[in-house]
Amino acid sequence: MTNEKNKDLTIWIEAGIFASLAFVIALLPKGIGPIKAELGMIPIVILSYRRGLKTGILSGFLWGIIKVATGKFTMLSILQVFVEYIFAYGVAGLSGIGWKKLRKQISADKWRSAFVTIGWSTFFAVFIKYFVHFIAGAIYWGIYAPDGMNPFYYSFIVNGAAGLATFVVVGLSVSFILYKSPRLIFPEGIIRTKL
Repeated sequence: MTNEKNKDLTIWIEAGIFASLAFVIALLPKGIGPIKAELGMIPIVILSYRRGLKTGILSGFLWGIIKVATGKFTMLSILQVFVEYIFAYGVAGLSGIGWKKLRKQISADKWRSAFVTIGWSTFFAVFIKYFVHFIAGAIYWGIYAPDGMNPFYYSFIVNGAAGLATFVVVGLSVSFILYKSPRLIFPEGIIRTKL
């Protein structure tokens, strides 16, 4: 029972550390003009592959809470804050849906398949996160759309561009980190051999 408690505590600590890391990384300059990649997703995706779906979602949720607690957000309403900063950041951990498959592929030295798994699972998490931002953008931020532009179209352009940039940057970054240092993600000793 003690080992199980220690493992749970380790997972909670890792979730908090990775959420804090996501918050700090998200403060870095992250784009050109209005198109910005969400760099904070990199540690959340890594933790999702390291510990699984539930831990990834927990860490994303903590990341959102840290963002709100530090005042690094814009509040239009309480529901808007929950949707855009708590819920949307929590779903960043959805990339963990591919963690078991990824672990098997790497242990079997199937790197091309592993990169495909990183691609689709990262895309899934980014798509859901930015779909939430798209809906919130149309509802809450639509008043900032240029005159005569449909708020949904405006939100689609802004959030679609940010989502695409995030997918590319996060997918490539996580793939590179995993290939160069698989023990960072899989500490149990899965070793990389050749591509």
